Amino acid sequence: MAFNTDALARTHSLQSATSGSLIRRHTPRTEVRALTGLRGIAALMVAVYHIDPELRAYAAFGRAIGRGYLWVDLFFILSGFVLALNYGARFQSGWSAGSWRDFLLRRVARLYPLYAALLLGALAYMAMGWGESFAMPLLPYPHLAHPLAVKAANVIMVQSWGVGPSLDGTAWSLSAEWAAYVLFPLLAGLALFGRGRTALLLAALAAAGIVATAMLTGVDHEVHSGALDAYDGRTVEPVLRCLSGFVLGLLMFRLAQGRRVSAWLARDGVLAALLALTALGFAFAPDDLWIYPLFPPLVLGLYGNRGAIGRLLGGGAIYWLGLVSYSIYLVHPYLVLPKRGLTMLLGGAMGPTAADVAASAAAFAAMLVLSGASYRLIEEPGRRMINHATRTWMQRTAIQPR
Repeated sequence: MAFNTDALARTHSLQSATSGSLIRRHTPRTEVRALTGLRGIAALMVAVYHIDPELRAYAAFGRAIGRGYLWVDLFFILSGFVLALNYGARFQSGWSAGSWRDFLLRRVARLYPLYAALLLGALAYMAMGWGESFAMPLLPYPHLAHPLAVKAANVIMVQSWGVGPSLDGTAWSLSAEWAAYVLFPLLAGLALFGRGRTALLLAALAAAGIVATAMLTGVDHEVHSGALDAYDGRTVEPVLRCLSGFVLGLLMFRLAQGRRVSAWLARDGVLAALLALTALGFAFAPDDLWIYPLFPPLVLGLYGNRGAIGRLLGGGAIYWLGLVSYSIYLVHPYLVLPKRGLTMLLGGAMGPTAADVAASAAAFAAMLVLSGASYRLIEEPGRRMINHATRTWMQRTAIQPR
């Protein structure tokens, strides 16, 4: 899952170019802080899912923790929505090589610095003989049938396109989302500016893609925590899962321009009901497909909310979690094995339960410190450096004589 927290800081007005488009001019917002906070909560829940698997044994609470992989689907929907908000207008008149190149370079600047740093860390662990995929120790180490091809695919972030596993654990979702970025001009053109029938067809295809993903995980002979726990890059499942959520995010942004539905969903009472249903769904729903439909309206409602829930999610510690959510998502797998080792080390002196609590507290404290540091020292400087280099290159190219 890729994260677009930086994109939340900019908006573009979308204006209808044809009578078939539902996109209207709207008042720009400097930042959708509630969506940033929602992303932070989602990243934290994914971290709990990986770092504290023992919590899954506690009845309804354990079932909610054990479905932590579903928060990645929320990331995909959020990404589609936020990128529509910030970049959709660039493709209102159709595809252009310049706009597409600029969009992809901005995505590289946002994602690749931290991705590359942690990929180097994973390769270093492999070189030391600590396993083929240190960053995802909860599953059996994947067998790399073609090690060089898989490593090369990881470097250019296309490993989840049917090539193989991600060496850096959770980065499989970034690879899947890279496919959505490549297709963004086409997807945005159809979802945001196509006719109403086209939007309805896309919604049906996205829903079918989610159902198909749930069906495929039942027959692929891999280890899954649930029907939508699709991560195996050797199959079509990750890209199918991502594209379906991404398209739904685009369509939610289109729906936001209609005002009536989004204004109703933005009420504090409606949002509170959606959040309660989501929590109950994680704990009690018989299947992932009962929970997934709650995500799109939740994103749409938070986008327009100006009430107590928006202020809660868009302020304080929750907002900060959103700012560093990308770092949380990529950094936390590296703390799974250290947390497990610390639990065993403390077990003799404190007892297993107390040792696990202490080790978890230490792991999450380390995660927050490391995530804040990587955001300040790798993410932001890397983004600025690549964007600056891109602007310089484009300026030099523009002034060269033909």
